[in-house]
Amino acid sequence: MSNTKKRRDIEIYENYWKFTAAHLDITGTKFNNCLNVIVLFIDKHKKSLEENAKSGSDFSDSELYKTLQQQIVRISGFKGKDAALSARKAINQFVKIGFVYPLLVGYHPLVKSFILETNKEKKAIIFSKIFYESSSLASDVTLDNRNLKHVNFLLKTLDKNGSLNKNDIMALMVTDISNYSAGYLTREQLDMQYQYAKVSEFDERKYNQIAHLIGYLKRFVDLKYDKNEERFWFANDPQIADKDFDESYARDGVKHRIYKEELKEESKAIYGEAVCYLDKKPYKSLIASHIKPFVDCLKEHREDEAYDVNNGLLLSPTVDSYFDKKDISFTDDGHVLVGVDVADSIRADFEKYQLDDSVLNERRKGYLAYHRRLFEQKNGGKQ
Repeated sequence: MSNTKKRRDIEIYENYWKFTAAHLDITGTKFNNCLNVIVLFIDKHKKSLEENAKSGSDFSDSELYKTLQQQIVRISGFKGKDAALSARKAINQFVKIGFVYPLLVGYHPLVKSFILETNKEKKAIIFSKIFYESSSLASDVTLDNRNLKHVNFLLKTLDKNGSLNKNDIMALMVTDISNYSAGYLTREQLDMQYQYAKVSEFDERKYNQIAHLIGYLKRFVDLKYDKNEERFWFANDPQIADKDFDESYARDGVKHRIYKEELKEESKAIYGEAVCYLDKKPYKSLIASHIKPFVDCLKEHREDEAYDVNNGLLLSPTVDSYFDKKDISFTDDGHVLVGVDVADSIRADFEKYQLDDSVLNERRKGYLAYHRRLFEQKNGGKQ
């Protein structure tokens, strides 16, 4: 009896989110080694790769691409007649998740930080930033569709709907995201797309790709997964509280969650747990307080600053209330500046403490200089 896979009687032509992962463990050695070899190859052949991209020639059959495939085969232990295919799958994986650019013309600016990071929690945060910002499942080594950001679309859909189950993931995977200008699907749209996935037997035909995407989503920071219900939701860490903001400026809920998680991990690395950076106490609730106000960042179209961990301080709700209103600020050596309207007894409490050098890196000092200008404007240069 032949083991040859039977060809479908009816071929199905469709656009769907194509994603098959060669390496599922993002903090594992194989993932890191494979990525590092690709990055070293790009750095070594940067000029030739850029020239090839400009020429518009078929990259899939180029000697450069074959050379990289051979290197990946050697380090990954792929064997047999499908070894080159496995190597191509591994390289394409890094393009689809946004780590490496199509045609190998470059890689995400955070990639080298990811490769060098040894702390698994910090590695997961860097992975989440790249995966959310840049993942494009319609791209591969030879095809540049980076304008279509599928994981961004999926996580915004999750943010808007509260949770997503396996059926919702399938619904998204058969969705042409270019048709949805809102950047996400509503519950009604998800249900409609699921019916299409069900009728077209998408889950029976693409179960591996569904499983691989779910596997990668499990590695996203602040996402929780119930394996019995096959459902994702955002954890919304109760220790790091949200505070009100001007809703006339849209906040990216996913980037904000990553920002809070990054501050928490910074505190754990420095102090062993999440604490208020001023008095070093592990309050039940802490605020991820912006130094340069969030709205100011968005007014200047500086989204990079709005979600920069260095533009944040973990503070207790009490300290944050004074810091947010510019009634206190900090010098570059961490001493507290207290405004004219602060009661003497409160002033005495604040002046007992200071920020440690360990949190006062140069980028954070730059943001504190901005905050001090606002503090001085409010207090007329008097303290």
